[in-house]
Amino acid sequence: MTHAPVLPQPAPVTPAARRSFADHGFVHLPGLWDRALADGMAREARERWPHAEIPRHGPRTPVTARRVTRRGTPAASGPLLAGVHLALTGTARALTGRLLVPTFAAYGYYEDDDEVFLHIDTEQCDLTLLTTAFGNVGPLHVHPGLIGSTMERLGELESDPSWDRAGGIRVGYPGTGATALNGHVLPHHRPGRPRPGLHAVAALCYRSLF
Repeated sequence: MTHAPVLPQPAPVTPAARRSFADHGFVHLPGLWDRALADGMAREARERWPHAEIPRHGPRTPVTARRVTRRGTPAASGPLLAGVHLALTGTARALTGRLLVPTFAAYGYYEDDDEVFLHIDTEQCDLTLLTTAFGNVGPLHVHPGLIGSTMERLGELESDPSWDRAGGIRVGYPGTGATALNGHVLPHHRPGRPRPGLHAVAALCYRSLF
């Protein structure tokens, strides 16, 4: 008999993790759940793929026609991911010291390439938790030096052939945990490279009530 995955319990957040997040805008939070839950999210993400749609709302980096991709990033959610999202609210609050509430959580799918344009997340993402659902995506590149840039400025950089897409700080995801990102503040991108097959990242967003 297959048992339902156990949702994560509120995890203690170390002072070092809080300082790292405050100082750098990101921190790894490994060991938030077990392998069984990771496998459960992978199964759910694969099952939800046929229902994935390109979101109508979300960050849209204004780029030139030369840089427009073939399509957006399809997204879908599911009950297990929703449960994980809610269960990690206490961890999100402990990390940031803010009264955060869940806003949305989704699997984002990448087929044959994992490129993400330079952007900041929406206002619903005062905190973004990111983890690989299945497959193999490359690390995000975060850009502390671009904090405060408008989406228009980020679009200018993304459209500029001379902009160094290999630059920034590379940030991966723990296998049974998440990377916490100050997504609405810290610009980030993924340069993209051919990755045959289908891959998915889970993103869980929280916003502050105050």
